[in-house]
Amino acid sequence: MKSYEVINHTADIGIVAWGKSLEEVFIHSAQGLFYLIADNPCAEISFETTVSVDGNDYEDLLVTWLNELLYLFEVEQAFLCEFEIKEIGQYFIKAKVKGEMYNSMKYPLKHSVKACTYYEARVEEQKPGLWRAQFYLDI
Repeated sequence: MKSYEVINHTADIGIVAWGKSLEEVFIHSAQGLFYLIADNPCAEISFETTVSVDGNDYEDLLVTWLNELLYLFEVEQAFLCEFEIKEIGQYFIKAKVKGEMYNSMKYPLKHSVKACTYYEARVEEQKPGLWRAQFYLDI
């Protein structure tokens, strides 16, 4: 089973992510986001922090989560590649994230992602043990 897929769109770029649980679909969404930013194997983990965000529902939570990860990339220059969900509910997520400091000489940008948008954002359990998330990124 694939964990995420890129969706082509005229102005933005989208991702559909799948998982066996809510935690897994949020992790695969984050992995898809960073896949679009650059090819980086994260060989030297040198950055670690805890991310906690709130949302009004699963879709808001997903967009807020991904935008917080983008913030860490933009401000801290942390290319994230390991995501461990500590707690998740309909209105909150707390996770430990790890990565390495981004080096554009080693790993050139594939896409400059500005933000995760609410356009057609969805998080749903399609059947027991199969979650699906969809979101678009402003590039």
